[in-house]
Amino acid sequence: MILVYLAVVGSLLLALAVVLAPLRKAPRPFPENPRPQELRIELEALKREVKELSGPERVRLLKRIAWIERELGIVRQREAARADRARVRFPAWGALLLAAGGIVLAAVLVQYTLPRLPGGTVTEAFALEEARTLRSLQARAERENTPEAWLAYADYAFELRDLERAAQGYARVIELDPRNPRAYRRYGMILFFAGRAKEAAEILSVVTRVDPDPEGLLFLGNAYFQLGEYERAIAAWKEYLSRGGESRERVESLIEAARARLTARSPGEAVFAQKCAACHGAQGEGGIGPKLAKNPILNVPEAVIEIVRNGRGAMPAIPMTDEEMTALLAFLREL
Repeated sequence: MILVYLAVVGSLLLALAVVLAPLRKAPRPFPENPRPQELRIELEALKREVKELSGPERVRLLKRIAWIERELGIVRQREAARADRARVRFPAWGALLLAAGGIVLAAVLVQYTLPRLPGGTVTEAFALEEARTLRSLQARAERENTPEAWLAYADYAFELRDLERAAQGYARVIELDPRNPRAYRRYGMILFFAGRAKEAAEILSVVTRVDPDPEGLLFLGNAYFQLGEYERAIAAWKEYLSRGGESRERVESLIEAARARLTARSPGEAVFAQKCAACHGAQGEGGIGPKLAKNPILNVPEAVIEIVRNGRGAMPAIPMTDEEMTALLAFLREL
């Protein structure tokens, strides 16, 4: 449906562009007025003739010359004004105005025509559309009961960060196709997101031996990191980089964090390195999780504690003692 609305907006903008296109072209010039040329010829002739005259006749010709020169000046002004009008084009600000109008029109169409609940926002409308798509994929998977159909359902749920449904879908794929590496890899990643690092490492350590996709190695390193097995984490991340993993800069930072953890300078740094850095970056610069360095939420320790202990969104609850939490908060304030 959204594509239909966008197509309508595009058609309207195209129609406006066609209608306004003539404004961008120079108008066809009028035939040249012969009068100025006639006056110039007469003027040249009079200037030659006046040199040989004197008395009243000379005065008469000089008056005629003055009148012709004044008339030619007026003609030149008119021609200059006509040339300026001929150079008028559809201005750049007009194009910007047209584009802005198209954006406003698109926003109005989305705001007032996109199906959603009464009083709902556009974001809620997209969420409803995603939910409908997910239900459709689930119905197809249940009807066809093939690894391909269940994998499509699980992958879409994973993209929406609906990890519970994604896990159910991947589990069904594994039942139907026990050799499917993608299902095992994603299932292991979901276990990591759920805070079950040990189980995630067990699955990912096996699947990454046969699965060429480097994604599993990234999360295998993350799992080892949370378990405090820093040398194994470094080895997994290095293998990830050697296979051409895309998150090179972030993984290199994590490798440095793991090495620093082996010689951690403070208890808070040790807690952060073990339980936070895999998702939030070695220096809190952000990664899978949001940026923590200089994050305003750090000014509200109660909020941080609530999120860590109970989880939020894709972030699972992180088990942590009161001493670890105190040390972590002190370290976060230093980022």
